[in-house]
Amino acid sequence: MTRPADVMVEDWADVMREIRRAVDAAPDENAMLPVRVAALARLLDAQREAETHRLKVGRYQAAEEEDQRIARHLIEHQLSPDHARHLDDPAIQYWRRSCTRLGGDMLSVGRAPDGTLHVMLADAGGGGLSAYVCLLPIIAPFYRMTEKGFPLATIVRELNHKARHALPAGRHVAAQLVAVDQREGILGIWNGGMPTAFVLDGFGHHFQEFPLRHAPLGKLDDADFDGRIEQHAFASGEQVVMISDGLIEARGTGGERFGEGGLADALVGLPRSKRRDEVVAALAAHLQGHEPDDDMTLVLIDCEQGGKALPAPASVKQRKLRHPGNWRFDLHLGANELGNLDVVPLLLDVAGRFDSARTRSGELFVILSELFNNALDHGVLRLDSRLKVSADGMETWLLLREERLAQLDHGEIRFSVEQLVEADHVWLRIRCRDSGPGFDGNAMLERLKMTTDQASHALPFGRGLMLVHSLVQRMEYSDVGNEVAVLLSLGEDISTRR
Repeated sequence: MTRPADVMVEDWADVMREIRRAVDAAPDENAMLPVRVAALARLLDAQREAETHRLKVGRYQAAEEEDQRIARHLIEHQLSPDHARHLDDPAIQYWRRSCTRLGGDMLSVGRAPDGTLHVMLADAGGGGLSAYVCLLPIIAPFYRMTEKGFPLATIVRELNHKARHALPAGRHVAAQLVAVDQREGILGIWNGGMPTAFVLDGFGHHFQEFPLRHAPLGKLDDADFDGRIEQHAFASGEQVVMISDGLIEARGTGGERFGEGGLADALVGLPRSKRRDEVVAALAAHLQGHEPDDDMTLVLIDCEQGGKALPAPASVKQRKLRHPGNWRFDLHLGANELGNLDVVPLLLDVAGRFDSARTRSGELFVILSELFNNALDHGVLRLDSRLKVSADGMETWLLLREERLAQLDHGEIRFSVEQLVEADHVWLRIRCRDSGPGFDGNAMLERLKMTTDQASHALPFGRGLMLVHSLVQRMEYSDVGNEVAVLLSLGEDISTRR
């Protein structure tokens, strides 16, 4: 776009040249007067046009700045209130550089109630206002569903549904979503339209790849969309590397791409703490001051096994609840529901409608998750935890679980969640019963009582029940072992006190 100052300079020069030509050609002084008047009139017209042009440009710039302000406001209000704090998660390192004021890359980080880390790197393509706004439909659902404990596959499917119905035709969002379950040592990744994500071991060597396998969010209808998650059983010290395409497509002054080779050279062989800075330095050397054509984002996620149990707050027994009541709900799940329903978020959502249970939502999620997963895996699917002991045991376990769940045609799980007020104290009693043959639950409880330190539990199974045992005040198994009941303290009832 031509600047107003340039217009004025060019018009002034034209006018002066015309005046000189007219002066040279005029036979006398009187003949020059009309020429000068005409030239000054042209000069005034040029000044008016330049001023009009300047005002139009100013209004355009002001409108563009207002559009960007509104877009930023909308995006920021879609983000979790703890968005900035989540980006400072100790398991995350990241670096971003936008090619425009409003970039098309968005990094979102959240923790599920059980501590599972969810990371989403989304790329709406290019930059500017249109790309920035295209991120709107997927941000709030990511945070909301993460906070409620939905699994990654369900979140991905919901994000595609939102993008498909909200974005205009021809627009979609490439995205990569990662879930890191530190306690179980399981990594889940969904890659829709993004560059290959990969895992480095503790020595910086290339270990596992997760290439593009799915269409971007919003490109396919729900019936055609594939939300299956790739899973990997990781060992402590591994690190996930996620990038946007702008990073590997970055071109130096000679037009050469930074590429996968440049990224690998900057990562391999380095300790985790130095990898980000080395990539940034390598990119700077490659660009040599040249501005990138697209946004660039790098994300490094540390994978560590053995997440700690959530400690019960020291003030649990002193917590006072005003006017609690007795309530109860039951849930009966058949084979179809077990294979297709996200049970734990459903249970947590119902319990969370009551103030007393809502205050303990984090611990309650862990308890419900472990009871349900044990009932499903061992009771209904008949999976043997000893499979996890071998070198590739967790991978075998995950594949077998997926196969049996897909083929499930019988079996059931029953839940009962009940609040009781007894002796001026409020309790939450949870029962879980499955249709499996059961096991020696009392022997399990004896082992749990003897093993108080979860970190000392060497086997890759049993940690979940140990965690539940540390959170509740009572835990009991039926004689058969296919029903477990736990009692969780919710605090002191002050409704009867004066």
